[in-house]
Amino acid sequence: MTDMPATALSDSSELPECVHFVDDWDGILHETYGGDADRAVLDCAGRLAADPAGQGAYAWTLGLVMMAAHIGRFSRKDVTAAALEALHTTDRRLREAPCAHRTHPYESDLDDRLDHFVDDLPLLTNVLAEDEDPDWEDDATKEQWLCPRDIAGYARVAVDIIAPGSVGGVPPRLPARDARRAADLRSIVWDYPGAGVDPGQELSGYARDLLADPLGRHRAGLVVVLHAACFYAAGGRIRDRRVLDTMVDALEAVLPGLGDAPCAHGAGNDTGDHTGDHPEVGRDTAEQATVGVHLLSPGGRGVYRHWHREEVETAPLEAWLCPAFLAAIAREALDHLRAGRERLFGVRDTVHLDEVLLRPDGRLDIARLTRAVRFRCRDGQAAEDAGLWAARRFAAGPADPRERLVLLLVACWSVTSDEEPPPEAVRRDLRAILGAVETAGAARPCPHGDAHPWEVLTELMRGRHFGFHEDPYGAHLNHLYAPREYDTPERPFDPEAWSCPRHLAERIRLALRVIESVN
Repeated sequence: MTDMPATALSDSSELPECVHFVDDWDGILHETYGGDADRAVLDCAGRLAADPAGQGAYAWTLGLVMMAAHIGRFSRKDVTAAALEALHTTDRRLREAPCAHRTHPYESDLDDRLDHFVDDLPLLTNVLAEDEDPDWEDDATKEQWLCPRDIAGYARVAVDIIAPGSVGGVPPRLPARDARRAADLRSIVWDYPGAGVDPGQELSGYARDLLADPLGRHRAGLVVVLHAACFYAAGGRIRDRRVLDTMVDALEAVLPGLGDAPCAHGAGNDTGDHTGDHPEVGRDTAEQATVGVHLLSPGGRGVYRHWHREEVETAPLEAWLCPAFLAAIAREALDHLRAGRERLFGVRDTVHLDEVLLRPDGRLDIARLTRAVRFRCRDGQAAEDAGLWAARRFAAGPADPRERLVLLLVACWSVTSDEEPPPEAVRRDLRAILGAVETAGAARPCPHGDAHPWEVLTELMRGRHFGFHEDPYGAHLNHLYAPREYDTPERPFDPEAWSCPRHLAERIRLALRVIESVN
């Protein structure tokens, strides 16, 4: 085959050979192909290498573009090498060809066009001009698509996808690996981690990268990512202290290199005009994490520059890279992570609750205690603290047996009322206190059968709708502790049923099971 003319379409009326393979390439692109993908790649690369500047070069080049993400991620080294060699050869042969076009399709956003390759490839040499071809919908002409310089450009695009940053002369593009990382990060900060995504492992990885090179070119992106993720990590979703330790260590390591010098960007504003200002962070952590990933690579930064040109409300790239801005968000993330680490893994102080949960006469303010646990959805830490306070007061051995009973029931309820186990700062003492309660009497028969109070109330809750402010558990515990102060609740139980050893043992066993369920 001879080299294709700079501006000429094939005059063959036969369908191009690529129509036999384009569906396979599309299946590899969308990860639905059931055959041997590496064989398909080698076949396509071999055909391109056999005639890298011929009339069919457009098809084999665009086929490799379709398969490039798979090649870069999954192909064997020999397959990858064959594809890259064919693409580099095509680029060398065609990139200096004469051309009268001001623009070429390869210069635009590949993501906007890639899904259409499966339909457009067979149309490129069907002899029909654009206005005569009812199936042609692309803005560019077929002549632009078949221009040797466009084919060379797409060869470089494919190389850049397979080996990011190894070739120039391509539009900025977020590497495929980083696109996956951004999606994984968004799923984490949304609190819906994607399949196979381990939040602790992901966040530790970013922190270790920053800790290993706190002055490197990835610094800005990693700081932005860790700031975006600090609210999730410190909110109790991470149950491994080592993750928070690594994030804290990384941010401590980066701060000295950022310095204290002022900058020209200012502190941002709330007007929506970010020209010259620091970016607004913390409000949309998923978007912030996405920006952080874009800052990690030259291609990603180029994509962000394009965003800034198109969206006037986005901060300029230089503002994201500003050391003063990075220092400010690093300090904010560091403060948040340190406080969260202490709250989740330190020693939880509950002494101050004596003034809140005890009356002046020393008796429990039982309504406040049960309300704190009931409204966990409003204040999870208050519910945890109330349960821990109840457990610690129970362990101190109050003289009133009714108070001891209620405190034990509240401590167990504070654990079982949530789908997630409490953090280590709470779990540590609860495990010790509840684990030390004597439950040997639970083996003896009792007159209650399966009608122990908590089980009955649980069935009642499942079978009926209760309003947000209705609390059957709290109403029963309030009445159990102070029967003269609180109305008799629906379906009352004798105090003996509440204190039944089998009933208490089951409450303790369930609470301990939740406590020990932490991965």
